[in-house]
Amino acid sequence: MFKFSTKTVVNRQFKLSDLYKQMDASKEARRDAAVIEKVVLTNVLSPKTLNCEPDKTVKEVYVFEISVSERYVPEQFIKELDNSIKLHTLFNVRHGDYELSLISYKLGSSKGKYYRTNWEDEDDMDVPLVSSVPELYKFILLKFWVYPPFESESVDEYVKRYYRLAKLDYQISATSAAINRESQSKKKFEYNARLKGYIAERESLLGGR
Repeated sequence: MFKFSTKTVVNRQFKLSDLYKQMDASKEARRDAAVIEKVVLTNVLSPKTLNCEPDKTVKEVYVFEISVSERYVPEQFIKELDNSIKLHTLFNVRHGDYELSLISYKLGSSKGKYYRTNWEDEDDMDVPLVSSVPELYKFILLKFWVYPPFESESVDEYVKRYYRLAKLDYQISATSAAINRESQSKKKFEYNARLKGYIAERESLLGGR
């Protein structure tokens, strides 16, 4: 998926039994893991391995590769493993020549929504030279998200702005549908005023005026 620097390579394979203990794995996660052939920590993205400046918000990113025996994503296992790791993570699930990735940004103590790519033929993507781990993390997030980050914003700012944009997209779509269904002029006027506000906020968040 991503072609990281060779300096970030770890390739440490874990026994499932050891991970179960670390995760305090539920029965559901253990059943989910039946398709897993191996779990490997492939890369550690850190100031040391990237030769860049440290940062307090995104100190390191762990990149895991999970090989499976069929084209199935053991999402419950991944979520419980992710919950047992305090650092940010990227999970690549591999079946033969196909790969799918999952990520969820850890905003403080809370977990956000998991985003995933589609199953794709193995095709490594070069990553840019970066001056910090958060800068690389924003590049990774862009693989999963539609709206790009601003160069000047932090990862937290980018995530919060993206979540708001996603909500606005839903509100714009739902309000537009309500306008098309509505027959009363007064209600249509109210919906149109609301829609105009949503669109204006969206343009502002995208960098418009």
